[in-house]
Amino acid sequence: MTRPGRATAVITLLCGVALAISLSLSVKEALAQFPPNRSQASAFTGAWCVQGDPTKHASIGNNGAFLTLTNESGSTSTGQLQGQNGIVAPGWQFVNGTLTPDGSQINWSNGTFWARCNTGGGGGHNRLNLTGTWYAQGDRSQSCFIRQRGKNLQLSNESDDNASGQMDGGRHLTTNWNGNGIGGTVAADGNRIDWNNGTY
Repeated sequence: MTRPGRATAVITLLCGVALAISLSLSVKEALAQFPPNRSQASAFTGAWCVQGDPTKHASIGNNGAFLTLTNESGSTSTGQLQGQNGIVAPGWQFVNGTLTPDGSQINWSNGTFWARCNTGGGGGHNRLNLTGTWYAQGDRSQSCFIRQRGKNLQLSNESDDNASGQMDGGRHLTTNWNGNGIGGTVAADGNRIDWNNGTY
């Protein structure tokens, strides 16, 4: 009388193992289909000007897992890449955008567009624009903000402390927090600032 019970247990165990292997393969396949494509994502990241207006700043950041879009009103949405030059914003009623071949503009399906912000001056197209939302230590619950005008910066950290600052060439910036000077270096992809006090 015990054999059928053992057989059932063995069959149940084998089914469980098969299910675990199947799930593992499914997860691996899903990850293989949707890896974070750094080069494609980097084409979208950075500072943008809504309708090409330099007073209406938007930004797209990349934390490695997904893109974060911030519009001129401070509203945010995750961003999902579509194809080679498309992006969709689920948080904004799934509006989708198409990046122009030269990477200078995103045309949105709601009839608007974002253009690369031109900060002017000698740096031209290559000058960094740090305007947008940042996250202290990469923690999305600790929002920080930077507004850039030319080389001049206005900063607000996760504690709502304010500072002024300036880009002093290349990827380096200096900031003044009530008399406390802190320098920062912007990463090559423009998505991280490493501060000389050990934070980022």
